[in-house]
Amino acid sequence: MSDVLLSTGYEAVPTVTRRSPWKAAGATIGVFLYVLICWTLIGRGMAVDGEEGTSKFVDMATATACEEIGPLSIAGLGYYWICDIEVRPYSSFSEQKVLTARSFPDELTPADIGKPVRVKEFGRYYARDFKSEVPWWSIAPVIGGFVGLGLLAYRRQTKRFRKPVAEPRVVTPLSLSSVRPLGSVAAPVGLPATASRTVTPNDWSSAKFWRICGLLLAAAVVAGVVGLTASRGTELREATLTIAAIGLLAPGLLWFCTPGRLGKATWRTTFTVSPEGIRWFRRHKATFEVSWGDIRELRLTTVTDGNHTLRMIDFFPADEGFAKRHRALKGLWEIGATLDGRSLPPAVNGYRVPEAFSDAAFAEVRAAMLTIRPDRLSEYRGTPQNTGTA
Repeated sequence: MSDVLLSTGYEAVPTVTRRSPWKAAGATIGVFLYVLICWTLIGRGMAVDGEEGTSKFVDMATATACEEIGPLSIAGLGYYWICDIEVRPYSSFSEQKVLTARSFPDELTPADIGKPVRVKEFGRYYARDFKSEVPWWSIAPVIGGFVGLGLLAYRRQTKRFRKPVAEPRVVTPLSLSSVRPLGSVAAPVGLPATASRTVTPNDWSSAKFWRICGLLLAAAVVAGVVGLTASRGTELREATLTIAAIGLLAPGLLWFCTPGRLGKATWRTTFTVSPEGIRWFRRHKATFEVSWGDIRELRLTTVTDGNHTLRMIDFFPADEGFAKRHRALKGLWEIGATLDGRSLPPAVNGYRVPEAFSDAAFAEVRAAMLTIRPDRLSEYRGTPQNTGTA
């Protein structure tokens, strides 16, 4: 059992906050613009000229016609020159073998029409045979974005687990009603280890998963319509159809990013219900295990206030000696919760798991308890009595 933070008395409490739709929309637009900027800078960087190659084995090309493309292409945002070229591969030797192709954006311009240039194959395009690498300013925003995301995640975690300001807070009382009273149902015996169930507290429900997929699929449809109406062979058609294809694969790609899938990693927060007891794991913060012999009741509480729902798990000791045997759990003794900025009452004479649970995770815990220890399960619903108090 770990006492890294539990014994301090300020382990994070279950919290649900208001999420502004405008803030979410702004974040989505910001991420979209950031991706476009990175895409554009990489495209610009790839077209930067360098020292011309010196190899004798090189393809030669002649531009026959050029056109300006934009505002969206494989090189990102902006307008670029793309030329139709005739390529004579070095492997053709004396054969009069000529291939027709197109140049990578901004590699050739109308000034190069009729001039022989050294080229190298670049996917389905051809680029100038320059000894150039992508410049630092082209990839710096991408690296900076990953670093910034990591720093933001670290700052949020540090802020979440820091010691709170010692000031009295107004506690909003709750009106609780019993949904499933603590009963005398006998616990099944001889359950296999496979009966254990581990959940990630913030796991997504299927409804939330498909809502997010719906937004991505809608964007894919719009991109697909633009691509199908664009002229064949144009870079706009290629770019938009690529975006549409990625969007159509969103359900499969997003499935790997759900908290439930990521929760299989050892560094994620998890809650386990097993025939032996319960286990809470949060790397570097809190880990504890309690057997059923030490638990009198495990309570599921759902607090609803308008469109906000807070789901909490409390457990109550079976005897008075529990606190002495589990001193590391002192930080979870009678902790409260926060719903939309308001403090809620603590678990009286009990311990509270320091996390708000999603509806999907809550359902998993309920199903596990009904299978493993229905005799220890109780469930309550509550609403704040004075909703106007902050």
